Amino acid sequence: MSLDRSLFFSDQFAISCGTVTIDVPRSKVLLIYWRKTGEYLLPKGRKDVGESLEETALRETFEETGVKVQLLPVNIASLATTPQGNDRPKTTTEPIAVSQRVTKGVLKVIFWYVAMADSTIAPEEGTQQDGEDFDTAWVKFDDVESTISWEDDRQIVSKAIAAVQREGMPTSKRT
Repeated sequence: MSLDRSLFFSDQFAISCGTVTIDVPRSKVLLIYWRKTGEYLLPKGRKDVGESLEETALRETFEETGVKVQLLPVNIASLATTPQGNDRPKTTTEPIAVSQRVTKGVLKVIFWYVAMADSTIAPEEGTQQDGEDFDTAWVKFDDVESTISWEDDRQIVSKAIAAVQREGMPTSKRT
């Protein structure tokens, strides 16, 4: 039996986290528009030392968008184990996906979470780091697939929307 294995030491990888943030009642997804490249992306960024993955996802989303979000429990299949003797919960805030890429010999692993926020609340100003030049965009479910720039992001958003809809959360076509 052959196993696919890789080994990366601490100076050869970066852990990042991001969110698919959904305004459930309005059926919208939060994206960032990177002015430099003209790309629509999901918000994400690097984990700080001592920070949990969940904290990273929430912080990075806020820094890049100015929108305060919270994790949204959804009903997804997961290989995560449950505490001994506990039944698997119906919903969870475990990552919905993990993506990876290698650039210049450095592995970047990105953990993706489903989050929620209210698209009617104006984003806070001045939350972006130096060198970040993003606009915030709330995009309707029907338009998000044709708006997002990268196929991986499209797949992650599609999975998140399906999880929200499967959960029976009320969504509408309001703007």
